[in-house]
Amino acid sequence: MENTINTKTRYEWVDSVKFACCVLVVLGHTFMGIAEAGIIEKGSVYNLLIQSVYTFHVPLFFVCSGFLYQRSGRVHNLNSWGKNVADKLLNLGVPYITFTVITVILKMAFSESVNNAAGDLLNTVFISPVAPYWYLYALFFMFVFIPCLKNKKQASVLLTASVAARAVYLVLAYNPVSVPYPIKSTLGRMIWFALGIFLAFNIIDLKAIYSKITMAVFFAAAIALSIYYYRELNGNLIIQTIIGVLFVVAILVLSQNLRISFIEKLSFKFSEYFMPVYVMHTIFSAGVRILLLRLGVQSPIIHIICGIIAGFIIPIAVYEIAKKIPPLLFFIYPKKAILSKRDKSEQA
Repeated sequence: MENTINTKTRYEWVDSVKFACCVLVVLGHTFMGIAEAGIIEKGSVYNLLIQSVYTFHVPLFFVCSGFLYQRSGRVHNLNSWGKNVADKLLNLGVPYITFTVITVILKMAFSESVNNAAGDLLNTVFISPVAPYWYLYALFFMFVFIPCLKNKKQASVLLTASVAARAVYLVLAYNPVSVPYPIKSTLGRMIWFALGIFLAFNIIDLKAIYSKITMAVFFAAAIALSIYYYRELNGNLIIQTIIGVLFVVAILVLSQNLRISFIEKLSFKFSEYFMPVYVMHTIFSAGVRILLLRLGVQSPIIHIICGIIAGFIIPIAVYEIAKKIPPLLFFIYPKKAILSKRDKSEQA
């Protein structure tokens, strides 16, 4: 079997990429919330930065997930597939449903203060997931539809098929064809997940000189195209795909070649907080924004600082409390909560 997967369980570049992207997600949602509330203007710089970042930060999450999934080597037959799907249904499904429901309820309760009105609860949970929770929903179906692969050839075939799937997604997006969200989402986003699986086989040396040259060219092209297309709002999915690929590939090469000890240590520590920050940052950032507005505070600087602090510090604090209370921890890290309760029972 031509399988080059090793047994290493921690990859510094994965931690660093996820940390950087999580920071960008919090910053992005904070600035978007403030802009939607009319506190800052949506000028050309705002449009450029927000649209550029959104072409690559969540795609990189999928790349990291695909890489770690393949490296785990957990799914090669129907039995292991079933166990993995059940595991992901628990670990992704519980926080997804929990915080989607909380978000919808809060939007209903504060409908006069939120930027986007709440939709029907069941429709939101099962058919039209909202930001940022759609990522968990979409990621779950990657594990449903894609098994771990056995060799480099299969990885290359999957990556090629994922490019074709993205093309189908683009065709569907520009035509009035109704496709269930799980299928449409998988068609559109499996290119990133498949890229992560592809990288797990070390088919390409990201530290080689040709990779570094590619990185420089792709960064330059991505920035140039972003400046040209994204100074104004642009919903062209083909342009988005091209710029996204350029940024994602360039950042992946950079992550392999730029190693900063402090960042790696910080990223490793933050990896424990990724889920609580991801699922709670919009709730607390929006809550702080609503509170400040009701107090008559209109200063963009105060809103930005308080929004960012609320997006990071409060979710981390909530998680630290939840670690001591397994029933509460269950809604963030279900499996960890179950194991924690089991350990306490055995020690009693």
